[in-house]
Amino acid sequence: MHNWRDNACLRVALLTLSCFLLTSTGWIMWLYHLTGLTPAIPTDVLTLVVGYLTQALGIGLFALLEQRQQEKQLRLNVVIALVSYVVCLALSVLTPDLAVTLAFGYLSNMLCGYMQGYYLLCLATHVDARHRGTVFGGAYAASTLLTWLIALPGGGMLTRGLGSLMVCCALTACTIAFVYPPLPTPPLEDEPSARPPADDASLIPLACAVVLLTSATKSAGFGFPISDLEEGVSLELTRLLYGVGLLVAGLASDRDRRFGIVCCAASLVTPFVMLLLTNAGTAATLLWALGYLFYGFFSVFRVLLFSDLASEHNLTRLSGMGLLLGRVGDALGSGLYVALGANQMALVTTTSVLFACAMVLLFALYQRQYLVLIDRPLSEQEIFERFCARHDLSSREREVLRLLLAERSNSEIAAELFVSEATVKYHVRNLLRKTGCHSRVEIMAVYATGE
Repeated sequence: MHNWRDNACLRVALLTLSCFLLTSTGWIMWLYHLTGLTPAIPTDVLTLVVGYLTQALGIGLFALLEQRQQEKQLRLNVVIALVSYVVCLALSVLTPDLAVTLAFGYLSNMLCGYMQGYYLLCLATHVDARHRGTVFGGAYAASTLLTWLIALPGGGMLTRGLGSLMVCCALTACTIAFVYPPLPTPPLEDEPSARPPADDASLIPLACAVVLLTSATKSAGFGFPISDLEEGVSLELTRLLYGVGLLVAGLASDRDRRFGIVCCAASLVTPFVMLLLTNAGTAATLLWALGYLFYGFFSVFRVLLFSDLASEHNLTRLSGMGLLLGRVGDALGSGLYVALGANQMALVTTTSVLFACAMVLLFALYQRQYLVLIDRPLSEQEIFERFCARHDLSSREREVLRLLLAERSNSEIAAELFVSEATVKYHVRNLLRKTGCHSRVEIMAVYATGE
């Protein structure tokens, strides 16, 4: 009987949930402490600009290092990053010195990005495309809900001071448990060194530009005047609404990626509509809530876009690029509204230009990546992966099936996989049982029909 350790989707979801809950709790704790140290100084530049850029730096660092490391060393480095994160977080929030708080806070942000790079790699390489949205959106949604629940006792007692540090230490232990043992081995590619056609590869620069520009537009839009909503809105409440959006976005995106990109475009429109309803009372409040729900689609979209590209093109270094470019765009947009906040007309005008460019690129991506897929025939690799997923084949069974379909004998399969012929027969029997077939010939016939 399989347990949770054998289920790659569940393992990646738990890893993502635990890691995001740890880093989001730490972020809130650091933000509260920083605000307390500098009550008269706006912290947006320190947190939303420099903080996001250091996260992006951590994701980029992981992408540079992961291809040079064996899987065991990769996991060990993630564990080291987790422990280092908690140490740096503690040093940043237990000191009254602003310089020390910033230095260790930024270091913890960089380590946060490194850990994000790891679970996004796992999402792209160990989770089937049909479940990535649910795994990622569900994990992020659950973690935002838990962050909100943690903030309830004692008026936020567990998101400040020693209470939060104890929570973070417990979450670190949980996350380490999800990192070990290794995830089930992903299926082998037909040609590991193969690269996508030039036309497909040209989607990558377009996708980069889309994520960067849409993120900048979205963040700049948060600087629009919504004064009637500023009082009574807590950080935890916004995260709760954001979590609901994440869950809905994950489920909907797995049904149809095109729905996700349409809602992403809608999230860019929301700040402009809110600008028109600044003094509209209930209508503006409802739209504000809707904006955070749409923001969930936005966050899921940019992660899934690059997870899919990394998987389809066999380029693992792309797996975290959506969040990396998103953080850079978030920092750029936040910098815009900080710099232009005193001149509202300049901010709205600049954001409108960004919005127009972002919509043009979104439409181009929609046509290139999603409309083309409607009538695109499946590749042989995609047919193979769907067959294996449908019958829940293990990594070794997939290898045997691939050779069986090539009409290799048991002895030839054994020689190629460096196993005994008895082991091959064992896997063939499992293949027959899982596919409901009675012979090798029947398996080949069933595979040919796509059932």
